[in-house]
Amino acid sequence: MDHENLTAHQRLDRLVGRLRSQAGLDAVFGGLVGPEHDGFVITCVSGERVAPLVDLAIDVGAGLGGKALILSKPVSVCDYSRADAITHHYDHAVNATGLRSIFAIPVAPSGTPRAVVYGALRVPVPISDVRLAIVHRSVRKFEFDLRVQEEVQRNLAELEVTASVTRMREELRDIYAEVSAIAEQVVDPQLKARIKALSERARSGRPVPLEPVSSPLTKRELDVAAQVAAGCTNAEVAERLGLEPSTVKSYLKSAMRKLGVRNRVEFVTACRRQGLLP
Repeated sequence: MDHENLTAHQRLDRLVGRLRSQAGLDAVFGGLVGPEHDGFVITCVSGERVAPLVDLAIDVGAGLGGKALILSKPVSVCDYSRADAITHHYDHAVNATGLRSIFAIPVAPSGTPRAVVYGALRVPVPISDVRLAIVHRSVRKFEFDLRVQEEVQRNLAELEVTASVTRMREELRDIYAEVSAIAEQVVDPQLKARIKALSERARSGRPVPLEPVSSPLTKRELDVAAQVAAGCTNAEVAERLGLEPSTVKSYLKSAMRKLGVRNRVEFVTACRRQGLLP
């Protein structure tokens, strides 16, 4: 059933299997877009002689599916082998299937591309409006299911965060009770007062501030270190901090000498290890 707890790949595989018979197409295939939105791999196929398409990696802008992905709208050709509006990066695979009339539809449930679905015939004729209406209806349903799935996953993640916060608060209450009991056994009044203050912070859920880190670097050297850790060049650091590049170089050289390191990578690593950078 559609409301089963299926993965996006399983949903796409079911859609591909249904569409071929519902729309009377020779082949239906598709794939999920990667997390970087830089392309996808065709993993779901339905039809005869379509094995050459399995695991075919499609780049953004390349071929019919790559064009549909970059334009965020359906794209079609009546005769793939003769089409001049697309690149022909994948002719070796497509021609091996004998498919001629092909369309590609991007799936973007929340405005972000999640998949691309193709449909095809082995005759070079326009695909009828009736067939396209069936395909669009099924693809929109698939898109809706993905949107619902994303919302459920988002809500579950929020619940996990809430549960984590609840557990943390319970732990803090336990700490409060234990520390309060310890405080009652302490004779020194100043130490007892400090322990009680810490237990009150635990009870209220406010974090106890860490002891300040003693830094061997000056404030300006730390400013430079933060920019270097962000991947800035000396020129970029100078521009961000309003310094001369030569001054930045001097600060960096001095800081590296203090930490006993030889290059920028070692410098950033040492700063983080000593708690000088987050």
